[in-house]
Amino acid sequence: MHDALLFDFLQINSKLEKQIKQNEEKMKHLDSKVEELEQYSRRNWLLIHGILHIKGEDTDKVVLNFLKKKLDIELEDDSIDRSHRLKSMATTKNKPKRIIVKSVTHNDEDWVYYNKKKLKNQEYLITESLTSVRLQCMKKPKEEYLAKKITSYWSQDGNLFYIKSGSHVKQMIKSYTDFK
Repeated sequence: MHDALLFDFLQINSKLEKQIKQNEEKMKHLDSKVEELEQYSRRNWLLIHGILHIKGEDTDKVVLNFLKKKLDIELEDDSIDRSHRLKSMATTKNKPKRIIVKSVTHNDEDWVYYNKKKLKNQEYLITESLTSVRLQCMKKPKEEYLAKKITSYWSQDGNLFYIKSGSHVKQMIKSYTDFK
């Protein structure tokens, strides 16, 4: 009887272990899908770094003025769905808070992001609004870039890319472990 109970217990335990593994795989898949959806929902959002704060400012007007002066892009007032300053992540209080901007159309966001190269070697920066998972994934390429192991890394439509030193082939980063 003892052996029969032990055998039944081992069978049940084995089934439960298989079910736990299946559930863990499903959870990984669902987590990945949720992260993809979160990134997709951010596709019209950009972050503008470096614009000084003016008390009582209308961030929509500040952004439109910035785009006109710095990027030669004239957008209509109603092309911005919403914008506001974000809480500071800077370690010093001298850095201005970032402005997050949501464009009404993806084409406007795309055009601004494409023209951000005009800001090279200035105190301004335009970045995509990436999920925390994708921001984590960008840490490793940054380290590799500083170590001169890759020549460039960037995001485009929420996707992460890099080019290894000595190569011209664009590689996509799908997860932190993919980069390794």
